[in-house]
Amino acid sequence: MTSRFSELRQQLLQETRQKVAASVDDDQLIIQAVTMLDLLEQSANKLAKKVREWYGLRLPELDKSVKEHPEFLARATSGSTADLLKSLGVSDERTMGGMHGKNDEKAVDEALNAVKALYDERERLLAYIEEKMQTRCPNVTILAGGKIGAQLLSHAGSLERLASVPSGTLQLYGAETALFRHLRDKRRHRSPKYGVIFNHPLVQKAKQEERGKAARALADKLSLCAKIDRFHGDLKAQEYKAALEKRFGVS
Repeated sequence: MTSRFSELRQQLLQETRQKVAASVDDDQLIIQAVTMLDLLEQSANKLAKKVREWYGLRLPELDKSVKEHPEFLARATSGSTADLLKSLGVSDERTMGGMHGKNDEKAVDEALNAVKALYDERERLLAYIEEKMQTRCPNVTILAGGKIGAQLLSHAGSLERLASVPSGTLQLYGAETALFRHLRDKRRHRSPKYGVIFNHPLVQKAKQEERGKAARALADKLSLCAKIDRFHGDLKAQEYKAALEKRFGVS
């Protein structure tokens, strides 16, 4: 009896292991990756702002001349201070910077390299997500891009779920907080028009008064793309993309 019970227990454990292993699919890998990407971007942007302030004590001219964080970090870590001053057309005598101690400069350089490494990792993670999305959701990726497509997939929880929700729900993924505020007090808070798809070029480039329409139209097509991808249909996203760009005068 004990031997029979032990065999049954081992069989159940093996079946459980197989089911757990089978539950780890591409959807879950993409969701984990894009969640990591969001956290990485938040941390990198906060640290970049702080390290720019710190570096500004050494060479404020660079901070004023470069807007984007990755470009700033690349230039700040690419050569000596003298080379940077020369590229900016500034001499040692004219710079407003006041940091001259070697230990001070070393500390700033190490911080710059650490933050730059975060942005480098961000690029590697973006490439991984893009590759996984092109395989899993080719139509969604063509229309939305790998990052936005992965964020939509993450909010839905799976491609199957993304393909089944109404386009209006897809449109508001990422705007849940604003939606709940609206539902609690409709007089004080307007209903949101878009969530993560706000970052899509179609919405960004559309005229201010047409952004809501652009978001709805984009959500409709993305919903169709998700259904096509769910059932492994043909590539239709390029047609949808061209039609949307023509409709809203965006290229």
